[in-house]
Amino acid sequence: MAKLFFFHHEPEFSGIELTVAAAHINFDFSLVRLEAPPEFTGLGTSLSTLRRQSAEEGPLHVTARKLGALFRGLAPATPELIKAYGRRVSEISEDPAVNPKGTKRHGVFQNQVGADGTSIWAGATSGYDAIALNLLSCMLARLWTGSEATSVWVEMIQARKEEIIRTIKRGESMDYSSLAAARQDITRQQLAEWMPVLELGFLQPTKLRYDSSVNSSC
Repeated sequence: MAKLFFFHHEPEFSGIELTVAAAHINFDFSLVRLEAPPEFTGLGTSLSTLRRQSAEEGPLHVTARKLGALFRGLAPATPELIKAYGRRVSEISEDPAVNPKGTKRHGVFQNQVGADGTSIWAGATSGYDAIALNLLSCMLARLWTGSEATSVWVEMIQARKEEIIRTIKRGESMDYSSLAAARQDITRQQLAEWMPVLELGFLQPTKLRYDSSVNSSC
């Protein structure tokens, strides 16, 4: 299981201290990895080794951490929804009819066989804010095409960064990780990978399409 090795309460700055900190901040989001809520355990154990490593240590993990930090504290507290989300994705990912395991007979595609829950696990191991944002990504992807949903994310990120700048100018306190995330670039490609179409199958499995011969992660 992923291990928590980061402090719970991140420092805040205000006024001139915040401005100085913003100019020198250097925050490595890849170093932060959290214990996933127990409801998501089934999903984590069902992922292939390659996908699990990508979710916990790769680019998707960094994207999840950046988004979670940037929008930290803005999503409403919905503990029961998060629990239900975790139980459902674990239930479906443990169903061999939906998520078959790759074997040697699949050759080079062994690690790509099965439903791709990589971005969900990346969110689950990046904190409750990241989980909420991952669920939001799934909802956006159902309302718009992939390109349109990505554009919505780009606009939300830009608006949030501008809000943080206004907060700094007013001399108000700001969470350290949010400030760090505001100085980070999140590309359209990273956002597109954050919400692959196949993730929707976890919410509505009857519409899940599976092809064991290719990587169907979007």
